[in-house]
Amino acid sequence: MGLQQMYYTSCERGLTGYAGYQFNAVSDGVSTETLREVEALVAYEPPQSLIYSDDPADLERCPVNLCFVPGGQDETPVAACVRYVGRDPSQRFGNYFAHALSHLDLTGAGGTPLPIELWGSPEWASRPVADSRLPELPGPPRPGPLSPAGVDRFLRGHPYGDRLPQLVSAVLSALAEDRTVLVIDTSSEAVAHWFAAVCYLLPPPVARSLSFATYLSRPERSRLRLVGTVPEIPVGLGPDIQDAFHVFDLVSGRLPELPEHPLAGLLGRVGVPTAQTFWSWTNDYVSGREHDPQDWYAPAVAAAVSGGTSLDDEEVASLVGWLDTCDHLPPDVLAAVVRDLYRQRQLSADQLTVLSRIARATHDTELVEQIQGELLETEMRRHIADDPTAAEPVPIRDPVLRRQATARFGDLLRDCDDQQGVRLLLWASAARLEPEHDTLVRKSAEITRALLSRTVTARVDERFRARLTRVAAEWPEFREGMVLALSDQLHQQPHHFPELLRGLPGELLRENDLEHHPVLREHHLIARAEREPTRTAESLVRVLMMREPCVLDGELLRKLWPSGRWTHEEALEVVPLLPSSVQVDESAAKWLEAVFARDIRDDDDLVLCLELCALMASRARLAWLPRDTRRCVENALQIAELLARPRASALLQVAETQWPALWQPVAALRRRRFPRALLDCPGTPLEISRVLLAMGDRTALSYLELVCRAAATPTPESLRNILAVVTAQRSVSTSQREFLDRALETVERQWSPADLDRLAAEVRPLDTGLAERMTRRAEQKRTRWYKPKRARKRDPKTGAPDSAKPQSPPPGTEG
Repeated sequence: MGLQQMYYTSCERGLTGYAGYQFNAVSDGVSTETLREVEALVAYEPPQSLIYSDDPADLERCPVNLCFVPGGQDETPVAACVRYVGRDPSQRFGNYFAHALSHLDLTGAGGTPLPIELWGSPEWASRPVADSRLPELPGPPRPGPLSPAGVDRFLRGHPYGDRLPQLVSAVLSALAEDRTVLVIDTSSEAVAHWFAAVCYLLPPPVARSLSFATYLSRPERSRLRLVGTVPEIPVGLGPDIQDAFHVFDLVSGRLPELPEHPLAGLLGRVGVPTAQTFWSWTNDYVSGREHDPQDWYAPAVAAAVSGGTSLDDEEVASLVGWLDTCDHLPPDVLAAVVRDLYRQRQLSADQLTVLSRIARATHDTELVEQIQGELLETEMRRHIADDPTAAEPVPIRDPVLRRQATARFGDLLRDCDDQQGVRLLLWASAARLEPEHDTLVRKSAEITRALLSRTVTARVDERFRARLTRVAAEWPEFREGMVLALSDQLHQQPHHFPELLRGLPGELLRENDLEHHPVLREHHLIARAEREPTRTAESLVRVLMMREPCVLDGELLRKLWPSGRWTHEEALEVVPLLPSSVQVDESAAKWLEAVFARDIRDDDDLVLCLELCALMASRARLAWLPRDTRRCVENALQIAELLARPRASALLQVAETQWPALWQPVAALRRRRFPRALLDCPGTPLEISRVLLAMGDRTALSYLELVCRAAATPTPESLRNILAVVTAQRSVSTSQREFLDRALETVERQWSPADLDRLAAEVRPLDTGLAERMTRRAEQKRTRWYKPKRARKRDPKTGAPDSAKPQSPPPGTEG
């Protein structure tokens, strides 16, 4: 085997060549990484009460640290035994001696003892040697005195021996959550017994990969999975690290409150003495892919049930689930476990169903028939009664069982009410039964009549509705019976039928189920539109395509849109879908007319309305509209085009024309787009002023507001519009005059003297006084004393701004 050995202590002769802590001797081939790991692993401090003692009895009482790390992908496992030896060669106290072994086989099987069984091994040395080279240990290290029987005696004699399952749970939790379990007992030997108990119970591969140290003087610094210490050592678990530890004080009895791990509970019943035998049985059920402790749980339960160990409900549930999914067990082994479990426990219907499926897969026909015979009628009655414990049905493939089930299904279905019948039909569908066609149709019609009788007074329960939907989807015969019942109701109560149909869950029927019932089909589409408003337009088109001839009427529109009118968005959705061959009657034409008479509240509304106008502009669609609405659409499109590329003459014509008040698209264009078009129009100031005077007051104010905003920057466009406004100033209203004054104030504040001079020159032929005022403002800006006022007070009598009065310049500035 060839285990490499290392001695580490404070000595005069070693690998370093000087006295002090060092490796006294090592085997050939030990890597530097291994030496570093051993040096860090074996650090030792004795309890304070024993640190200054030379007495051999005291030294014998010092805790011994048997420690082990399993290594990793590129690391070699290391086991070490560390003892306190008192003085070093220079007679200073605190010396310890560590003997370490390193080899991959330390975590192997095949006769190699568990790492914890090296406690007290005769292999461990306790003194340095003269030669710095150590031979390799030729074979597996000999185990010490620990054994399952001895550990069991220790536990039975310990006051907290019954807490072993809690300790095992903590270790399993630590392995899963990257934590450390700290065990405190009276001696390191007692700690070693606890560690051995844990390792004997754990799956052997897990036990061999468990890092531990039986004694540490500073356990809070360790990140091994299992560490021990004695009561004299103060444990400093600060708030920053206490969550990383589970502390078991087995002297005072202070133990953590942890949930019991399922594997720990099972192993506690197995017991330490028989654990090794138990794990040998488990080998029959493992796949070789078990890495985490949780992976061993189900195979362990399988071994327990085969060995006659009683199982609790959680263990049974876990085993059944695992058996249902494991794919590595030979059929004979799987069948044996299923039979052992079936004989041992009273199982639920769900569990019996799973076992039946597994038995079928393993060709255990006798067990399949036995279980199915037990479940068949019981499960049907549980589903009829809506028993929450009822098992999910499975397909019945056995011919004998299928005949029995189908016959009993027919008898039970006849006596069911509507809700019971739906539940039984779902069971039969999952069981893949094939009942008689007429039986299903008759029961479906009966269920539908019961539903219709309640739709007016009560809503269908959501759970029942979901079941109905499933039944209708899975049984075509059920939908056939529904159509028969609906046809009867339509003939018996034609006036109340739409109300009855609205109360029926619409997803039960499909449109093609009504292929030979056009009237029912139209009712169905209208009811669907009410339930699913996003499909209203689609429903309208479907109805029209069924009609001969294809006529769109107001009555159909009112059924689909109870609000009585379309929004622009709704019209944009519907119109493109209408077939070109559709005939629009007078009531439907008025419906379309109402869309163009809707108020247009903002620019978004206007955009939608113009899109609709463009959509209706084709010859075929214009024919759907009344004559006046047709002219409205055509004029709106023409005006929109004109405003996109404005000309003064055309704008004047639009402004002067008296448009019908109900032509909302035209009114909105004049109100919302006309002012901007006039602002951007390339006409002369005189032409623009004529358009301004022809506008309505509201539109003119919108234009003047835009002029005010544009006046802040001297551009050809702003100059043109200022001149246009000045040209029209004698004819504008008082409110319009205010906007004009604001625009002129903005010009005086923002424009440069040169720009003001140019504007004054253009204004002079129109208003000499205004031109003189602008010239003075330009001169004041040049002399740098002019400061514009932030707010202009108005004369309370005339309403004119104070700025109309010329400011007096400071003394000495006038020429």
